[in-house]
Amino acid sequence: MSRPVLVQPSAVAARAEYCRCTTVQNYDYDEAAAKLRCKARFLQDRISSLPHQRLGESVSFCDCELAIIRALFSTMPSCIKPALDVQEQPTSTNVLRSITPAGARRNKTGS
Repeated sequence: MSRPVLVQPSAVAARAEYCRCTTVQNYDYDEAAAKLRCKARFLQDRISSLPHQRLGESVSFCDCELAIIRALFSTMPSCIKPALDVQEQPTSTNVLRSITPAGARRNKTGS
C-alpha cells in the first residue's frame, strides 16, 4: 500500500517563481554536468545549496535550475565592474522630444 504524498505549498510557490520552462526537460547529474561543463561530483557535493528536484532519492535539474546554478557560480573581475556602472544613456523617446522643427517649409507649387 502506498503512502500519501505530502506537498509543501512553499516548495510549489518557490518553484513557480523561477521556473519558466514551457516543456520541462529534466537532467540527471551526468546530463546536467555535461550541460554545465563541470563534473557530476561538483553537483553532488553541493546539492543541498543548489536548486533541484528530488523524487525519492533521484535528483534532477530543469533548464531554469541550470541557469540559476550557472549564475550562482559566475564571477566578474574587479576591473570590469566600473565599466558596467556607466551612467544611463538617454532613451530614444527623450531625444526625439527634444528635437524642434527647423522652421516653415516652402511650398513647391510656387504660390
